[in-house]
Amino acid sequence: MGIGDSILAISCLAGLMLALPALLIFLNLGFYDTSTRAATRLAKGAITPFFVGLVPILFIGLPAGLLISVGSVMQACGTIFMLLVALWAFWGLAVVARLIGMRIAWMNRRDENALVESITGAFALSFAIAFPVIGWFIVLPFGLIIGLGAIVMTMAGRFGRIFTGNPQPRPVVSPPAASQHPTYEPQPAEA
Repeated sequence: MGIGDSILAISCLAGLMLALPALLIFLNLGFYDTSTRAATRLAKGAITPFFVGLVPILFIGLPAGLLISVGSVMQACGTIFMLLVALWAFWGLAVVARLIGMRIAWMNRRDENALVESITGAFALSFAIAFPVIGWFIVLPFGLIIGLGAIVMTMAGRFGRIFTGNPQPRPVVSPPAASQHPTYEPQPAEA
């Protein structure tokens, strides 16, 4: 490996270090409501989202990889499914970055600001991912799986609580309060 290859590798790494936070910030702010709900869900715990995140990877990602290896038309179908899983996974990574940004803002005792939380969380997570071995083999895969699980749980909860089996509660129409009913009391006669 010559000096030119080293310069190229360092340039590619620097470009990725700047591109990943930009992607995470874009996904957080582009899908603000869902990202906020997913980050709130992820703040409650990461064990359930981890196992929920494994489901799309095992049942969509692995078959998509097999379809890509077959070739022909199946390769195109596998690529589409793989891109779908990758989009969800990076959206989940953006949610993890937002949660990290929320924790950093909480430690600094700052007010809630979605843009600042997204920026600080994205840069902190991208620097954590850049560390060799720990970042590559622990932080990145677990962040992708946990974030994917949080997104899936949020989207499933949004469409009728599919995983829990609890339907959306219907609004209860209550009778009007007693103060809203007109009272008819006899009025004194005019003289």
